[in-house]
Amino acid sequence: MIKTYYCNSNNELKETTSPKDIAEDKKWLWVDLNEPTEEEAKVLVDYFDFHELSIEDATLVQQRPKFKQYDDYQFVVFHALDLKTLEAEEVDIFIGDDFIVTYHKERFEEIDTVKIKLFNQTINLEEPKDILLNLLDDIVDNYFPFIYDIEDKVFNFEDRHNIDISTKSLIDDTFDLRQELLIIKRTVQPMRDLVYRMREGKVLHLNEQQFLYITHINDHLIKQMEMVDSSREMTSDIRDNYISLNSFKMNNIMKILTIYSVVFMPLTLIAGIYGMNFTNMPELSWHDGYYIILIIMVIIAFIMLTVFKRKKWF
Repeated sequence: MIKTYYCNSNNELKETTSPKDIAEDKKWLWVDLNEPTEEEAKVLVDYFDFHELSIEDATLVQQRPKFKQYDDYQFVVFHALDLKTLEAEEVDIFIGDDFIVTYHKERFEEIDTVKIKLFNQTINLEEPKDILLNLLDDIVDNYFPFIYDIEDKVFNFEDRHNIDISTKSLIDDTFDLRQELLIIKRTVQPMRDLVYRMREGKVLHLNEQQFLYITHINDHLIKQMEMVDSSREMTSDIRDNYISLNSFKMNNIMKILTIYSVVFMPLTLIAGIYGMNFTNMPELSWHDGYYIILIIMVIIAFIMLTVFKRKKWF
């Protein structure tokens, strides 16, 4: 689907299907290509005459967030986050002095939001760069719910100390959480680098207000990366703590079992000696020999346990 929005010389905002249908002077033009057909995508060549490499990047290849400068326009790739899978969704943007073209293969909530703001006149869009910055701002702001949700999950791990739940389950949940953080980081970090280059490179020739706007967006991305890194560190600490706790419990179990094994070793030796079938064993003829040996075995076990206790081995 192709939609065209433009501002005429009287500052009136209008909508049409194709930019070829515009019959009056215009101040700027916005063409939105949402899941375009091959015929609709031809507008990139027939009307705008974009460079073939930028068209190839937009139509054929999954791109990382990036910025390219061409003779009379710039090509930008932004990534939003899918609501369900957390995977990156790509939107390709061609922007010049008096036009902006957005190309995307999925419906973008952020683009719909900018359109609503545009027609409700809740934002002042005097040129295509304002549309670009508002779209970028909405994309970046929509990272926050995902990051806050992940952060809440991390903090909830503290409450799980008081719940009788297996260490394996906790470790599995921690690794799942770290996987989600990694997916988000793969989107946020390249976007942060891109916005920083756009801000410092000054290739867009932003005015003072626009520069403040992109600085505001850059600050949000820095904050988001700090939250993601902090959450990854916390999950790493949680994972290490639970692994250490599990090792501590296992060591305690092995220590108790070892103590009992050591205690029973001399008792087993005595039982083994008197279990031999030799004829000349005087103790076998004692009337109270059985009880004497049992008492000796109990005394030996008691002495050994007392020694271990004094040495604080358990």
